[in-house]
Amino acid sequence: MNRRDVLKNLGLSIGYAVATPSVMSLLQSCKTEIDEWKPVFFSADESVVVRNIIDLILPTTTKSPGALDVNVPEFLDLYIHKTYDNKQQESYKEGLSHLLKALQVTDQGTGFLKTGDYDTLLAKYLKAEKALQDKYKSHNKDGDNHDAMTFKALDKLRSVAVWSYKTSKEIGLNVLSYDPIPGSQKGCISVEEATGGKAWSL
Repeated sequence: MNRRDVLKNLGLSIGYAVATPSVMSLLQSCKTEIDEWKPVFFSADESVVVRNIIDLILPTTTKSPGALDVNVPEFLDLYIHKTYDNKQQESYKEGLSHLLKALQVTDQGTGFLKTGDYDTLLAKYLKAEKALQDKYKSHNKDGDNHDAMTFKALDKLRSVAVWSYKTSKEIGLNVLSYDPIPGSQKGCISVEEATGGKAWSL
């Protein structure tokens, strides 16, 4: 299955955002090996869960690198730590707590979890029927509905992971269609004709 099919099956429907230069430089600075990564916002268990979920959403393929190859989890850790205020960080932590609860992470930590556990989680929430997803989205924000809070946490993680992935230098230059000096404007042509079927990098 290629990346296009993976994203389509997960029901990806987010807008495209352009990152500011400071955010882009932050993303490019996140180049660490997993054994050397010391999260500043995520806890140890949260970092494992975030990495595994992001890896399934944006996996490495024969045609393009995956989210882990361009250090998306490391970027998110720094981005949230440096740009979110206390209230936003608390809200994000609450969402992560629902993900850990859904995966039944307790005192055992995350060492016992298998890829299938994460697959099941993604299938249950991100591949749910549209009516159920709409119900989760419209639910009140008081945190009393575990399923709604879990869906919202996964949906938010997916959205920011895809945004971070598309913002990385490797993806912007070598995977998406990149033209640093745009030429003439051509209207009414297909995406295939314009970029070979690729989305624009910027």
